[in-house]
Amino acid sequence: MKLMHFNDFRLGVLKGDQVVDVTDVVANIPHVGPGDRMNSLIAHFGDFRARLEAAAAAGTGVPVGSVRIRPPVPKPTNIECMAVNYMEDGTLKEPSPINASTSPRLHHWPRRHHGVARLCRFGV
Repeated sequence: MKLMHFNDFRLGVLKGDQVVDVTDVVANIPHVGPGDRMNSLIAHFGDFRARLEAAAAAGTGVPVGSVRIRPPVPKPTNIECMAVNYMEDGTLKEPSPINASTSPRLHHWPRRHHGVARLCRFGV
């Protein structure tokens, strides 16, 4: 399931090229803004998954090209990245000392999602 914010930070599920508004499904999540709502949804996803899937399956979508796509976490508390990504574009004469996408250390980081925006690559 692909979640997204669109238009005035409505919560949507992306189904193919359609966005189904599921904002009402998560209306009771305590939040003061869209970033808090998404963080709370991530933290309690198990409680909402079935309801989101049902709403997405029953809902009528609108074309994704007709909506304004918004950031998934509008105000992340952390941004995690690696500067080595800048060096992987051919600017180094030799490969970087670690491969940011395959380093075993990176795969064993704690899987914290609450309030975190993960950036996989820069300059793309």
